[in-house]
Amino acid sequence: MRLLRPILSPYLGIDNVDDGDESQIENSMFLHQRCACHIINLIVKEALNTLKPLIETFRSAISFLNSSNQRIAAYKSYCIATDYRPRKFQLDMEVRWNSTYLMLKHLLPHRAPFTTFIHTNYPRAEGDPYILNDEHWSIAKYLNFLECFMILQLHCLVFTILHLHLCFIFLLRLLYT
Repeated sequence: MRLLRPILSPYLGIDNVDDGDESQIENSMFLHQRCACHIINLIVKEALNTLKPLIETFRSAISFLNSSNQRIAAYKSYCIATDYRPRKFQLDMEVRWNSTYLMLKHLLPHRAPFTTFIHTNYPRAEGDPYILNDEHWSIAKYLNFLECFMILQLHCLVFTILHLHLCFIFLLRLLYT
């Protein structure tokens, strides 16, 4: 970290601390980690903003399916008839990008039955296009991108928790020695 500090500090808004002051080094390492997690969230949210129209269509289709117990039962019957394992899809929360990733990840294996069921049951005017098409399912190529950031975010979270734990132990050692 001492080698990277002079390089990273201007980007993260942290002054380059003197190597002799250990407390400043501990605080700056924690701040680097928190900034990294925040930067990951900003990158992914910006990427998802470009995909928002496609994601909104999936939200509408899932809301339509989940809005009626009869539709849920009909979808379950349809999945069983077409040799797919029935599944109830959860909507994502717009403010949590990882829930959007999980929604799309669980929906992708059910592409064929979900699309067919929605095309058959979703109300549309004569001549209007279907709600889901191949362009909407092209979102699958972005799942690998989101998965990388999901793993990276989990690593950041674990590292931050471990760092807090180590700081707590360091403080206890200072207090009791």
